[in-house]
Amino acid sequence: MANHVKIALILTTVMVVIGVILAGVYLMTYTPIVKADLNAKFEAIKFVLTNQTTGQLLVNQDEIPKTIDQLNAKIWKSNSSGVLYSNPKLPGYVLSPAYLFKGKDGSNIYVLTGYGIGFGGRVVTVASFIQQSDGKFFENAIDVIDFANETPGLGAKINDPDVRSRFFDIPNSGFKDGIRVNKDADLFPLPSNYKSEIPTYKKEGIVVTSDVMTGATITPRSVANTLNAMYEFLEKEVK
Repeated sequence: MANHVKIALILTTVMVVIGVILAGVYLMTYTPIVKADLNAKFEAIKFVLTNQTTGQLLVNQDEIPKTIDQLNAKIWKSNSSGVLYSNPKLPGYVLSPAYLFKGKDGSNIYVLTGYGIGFGGRVVTVASFIQQSDGKFFENAIDVIDFANETPGLGAKINDPDVRSRFFDIPNSGFKDGIRVNKDADLFPLPSNYKSEIPTYKKEGIVVTSDVMTGATITPRSVANTLNAMYEFLEKEVK
């Protein structure tokens, strides 16, 4: 009996020591991780608030948040559940909070974060939508900030510049029936003149990705689903 008690005490002591060590490691790494995630969010917001053709900011420099307080001051919509809108049929989700910025030209620019389901799980995207004079929305740019579980060399290419740019500059006409990647729009194989037609395809809601993401469809589809959910959310919430 005494041996059993001794063994139990030793095991308990070992478990306590391990718990203390793990807690210490967590405390040491938590702050740097949170800081890195916040900086990544700042960079993503700045990126999507940039005209990708001219390289110029769509807002004044002092509108770009650099601290959590400045970021919180831009909150437009929030929800304690963490989700502002969902379309499970896509599936696509808009996360809380959503931000509102004022463009240099006086336009409202909405910056949203959302996710779709990729090959390995969530693919998280930040996107900006400029409200036009007619009340419709023009999707300016995206930045994919979490795609860690996508297949290297395939879905993990989703944030490569050549791939990401295919999701830039999509007008409201492209969202009329929802945007989709070219394989889902039966535009495959691509015609020989497809590159010159990419702007036209965007107006029709077709995002050409099969040439820059050969063999990968699920991941870019998840981004398209996310953007569709974002557009639906804006149409419902912006009066």
